[in-house]
Amino acid sequence: MVRFGRKVLAATLSASMVLAMTACGSGSSGKTTEKAAETTTAAETAKETTAGDTEEPAEETAGAVMPKASGEKLVIGTLANWVGLPAWYAYAEGYYDEVGLDVEIVNFGSQGTLVNEAMAADECDIAVSGMASVYALSTGMYKYIGDGCLTISGETLYGRPDDAIYKAGADANGVYGSSDVLKDAVILGPMNTTAQMNAIAYMQYFGIDANSFTFTNLDYSSALAAFESGQGDLIAVNPTYAAILAGDGYVQVSDFTQVSPQDIIDAVYCQNEVAEDRPEDVELFLYCYYKACQDMLNNQDNRVAVAYKWYVDEGLDYKEQDVIDECSLKSYFTLDTVDSGDYLLGSFMNYAAEFLLANEKVTEDDVANVKASIDNSFVTSIKSWAAAE
Repeated sequence: MVRFGRKVLAATLSASMVLAMTACGSGSSGKTTEKAAETTTAAETAKETTAGDTEEPAEETAGAVMPKASGEKLVIGTLANWVGLPAWYAYAEGYYDEVGLDVEIVNFGSQGTLVNEAMAADECDIAVSGMASVYALSTGMYKYIGDGCLTISGETLYGRPDDAIYKAGADANGVYGSSDVLKDAVILGPMNTTAQMNAIAYMQYFGIDANSFTFTNLDYSSALAAFESGQGDLIAVNPTYAAILAGDGYVQVSDFTQVSPQDIIDAVYCQNEVAEDRPEDVELFLYCYYKACQDMLNNQDNRVAVAYKWYVDEGLDYKEQDVIDECSLKSYFTLDTVDSGDYLLGSFMNYAAEFLLANEKVTEDDVANVKASIDNSFVTSIKSWAAAE
C-alpha cells in the first residue's frame, strides 16, 4: 500500500522548513531526516507548479471575493498542542481580527474525546482535533472541512530496556518485538486516539489482532504514571510523553510510521448547521487557519515563540527545545497543498474509519457517515477568492 504521507510531504514541507528540520532534528529519527531531505527538490518543483497555476484562472476567479463575517462568535474547540497550534497562532497574530471574525478558542488539553463531547453538546462550532474526530464524524452530525497537522513521526510505543520485548531485538525496519513475546502484552494509553490505533497497528505488524491483546484505557499522564510504577508492558504516547520516557531511560520499540501504511493527519470539522447557516465564517476561519500554517512553515522562529508561550500559559511542562524538536515531527498543510495533487481531503479519516471497521471498533454505517462528511467545497471556494486577493 502506498503511504499518502510520502506524497503529502513533498508538497507540504517548504524548502525553508526542510532546512529548519535539519537544524533542529534532535528529536526525530533517521528516517525523518531522510524523508525531509527527499522533499527539498519536490518542494521547489511544487513551488514552480503553483506559480504557473496562479497565472491561468483569471476566468475562474473573476468576481470571487473574500466573504464578510456574520458578526456572530465562532467557538473553536481544540487541543493545546501542535494539533491546535495553527488555530491559536492565527488568534495570537491577529488574523481573525483582520477578516472581521469574532473567535473564541477553547482548549481541551490533549484529549480529543473531550472535543467530541463538546461538539456533541453544541458547545463549539468548529473542532480542530486529532484522530478521535473519526468517532464524531461517524455520527453524521458534522462536516469534515480541512486537513490539519501532518505527523512526520513521533507517535510511538515505549518499553523497558530489560524487558523481553526490547531484548527480542529490532527487525530490518527497526521495530522491536516478536509474536512470541507479545502474545499476552498489555499496552497503556488513551482509547479512541492515535495511541490506540498505534497499538493495534503495532500488534498487527506481528500478526496479533486487536482482540488478542489488552489495551488499558488511561489518559496520557495517568498512563505515564502507571507505566513508570511498573504497570503494563508497553505504553503508546505522543511526542510530549515520549520525550519524558526517553529522559527517564525507557526505550522506543516502534513508531507509527514504521508499522502503518498511512501517515496521521489531524482534522478540522464543523457542526452541520454552522456549515449551512454560516458558510462565510467557516471559509474565513479556514483561510486564517491555513495562512497560519503557511506562516509557521516559513518562519520557524516565530512558530517556536508563539507555541512555547501558548503551551506554557496552558500549564504544560515544556522547554523551548521541546518546541524546536516538535518542528521536525509535525508539519502542516497550506492552502496551496490541501486537497491537491495525489492527496484528497479527508483521506486519513477515511483510512481511520476503514481501519477501525476492520478491527470491529465501528460499524459499516459509521464508515459511510465518515465518508459522507468529507466536504471540500469550503477549501475550493477559498482557493478561488484567495487567488484574487
